[in-house]
Amino acid sequence: MLTFIKKILIFISPFLILVALEIYIDPFNYFSPEKDPKLHELKNALARKKNTYLYRLIEYEQNPSSVIVLGDSRAQRLMPDFFSEVNGIRVLNLAAGAGSLQDVIKIFWDLTGKHKLDTVYIGISIEGYSGTLLKDRVSAALEVKNSPALYLTSKFTVENTMLILKSRLFKQAVELNDPPFSREQFWQYELAQEDRYLKAYSYPKNYYNELKKMSDYCVKNNIKLVFIISPTHTDVQDKVAQFKMEKEYDRFREDIKGFGDLYDFNWPNEITRDKNSFIDPLHSIDSVSRIMIREMLLNKPGYAKYSKFTPSGN
Repeated sequence: MLTFIKKILIFISPFLILVALEIYIDPFNYFSPEKDPKLHELKNALARKKNTYLYRLIEYEQNPSSVIVLGDSRAQRLMPDFFSEVNGIRVLNLAAGAGSLQDVIKIFWDLTGKHKLDTVYIGISIEGYSGTLLKDRVSAALEVKNSPALYLTSKFTVENTMLILKSRLFKQAVELNDPPFSREQFWQYELAQEDRYLKAYSYPKNYYNELKKMSDYCVKNNIKLVFIISPTHTDVQDKVAQFKMEKEYDRFREDIKGFGDLYDFNWPNEITRDKNSFIDPLHSIDSVSRIMIREMLLNKPGYAKYSKFTPSGN
């Protein structure tokens, strides 16, 4: 019997060691917020980039905020510090690169089931508001976030524990790879991606119905719902006419105005005509993000075309 127990212990010892390392390193700060500044920076550089949703959602659970930002990489540019500069309110940005409306909807319902929200900002675009764009990158993160057992067995936890351990043991700097393109090449690459999305566009009855449910819930629970169409360079805006989608774009804007307040920065103006206002044709620089946030928080639209939401029946 003793021999059998020894064999079992020998067999499971690697798993026990791995679990101990995962709990000790805790790459996504599941068990407690990271207090070591250097390790916090390392986790930001590795775990957060490997799975932004999991990292940010756990961060939210550690210290919830009543004001959140959801959406894709364009919404991700609306930094929490920029909000704080204007009114001192703490905002958590839960947007992620390549985030979809499916992701936005799932995060919204997960958080409202447990927390009291005051304001929800949602970055949206016609590319994402498409019946053919069905991407779910957040469900796995939500499952892991809500289960300690899944967290300890998640491939993301295992992988990032090993990466952080390797970096700490061998004093290796984390290298963030730059895109293998020049700025102009990347600019053209992004425009080609825009072609792909618009060619496949179809009217999203699914998203219309889901956003209507969200809007109704927000009205009932006194949550302010704000939609943001981020600025893109006019090279991107011109694609709508190129694909003869003017009517589809107008319908998109009309739909969104029926769900919540809308700040539309995506029209030909001083910012969107200037390449220097953009990192690439889809993503504006920090100074533009600051302008957007000030206009929204102070409700003083200048570059934004603003539409105030009025609930039906009011």
